[in-house]
Amino acid sequence: MKITFNEDKIKLIKHVTKLQGQLESVKRELEKDVPDCEKTSATLYAASRSFASVRTIFVKCFLTKEFLKESRDEKRLDQLLTLIKG
Repeated sequence: MKITFNEDKIKLIKHVTKLQGQLESVKRELEKDVPDCEKTSATLYAASRSFASVRTIFVKCFLTKEFLKESRDEKRLDQLLTLIKG
């Protein structure tokens, strides 16, 4: 399945918005006199996963746009993403 640049941008914007909400939630919790550390920890974990997802979508979009313009070699793209993810 091929994903267009606009579809990737929409995904990125949704993920960034979600990440902003998660970080705002952490900030609000930390501003309390007695923050709920368990809740904050769970939210931070979710935010870190959201950030990883944003990064992966962005890198895929960048690689596709800049390095695979002509070929659209999906197998090569997957290999590059695997290499980047470690």
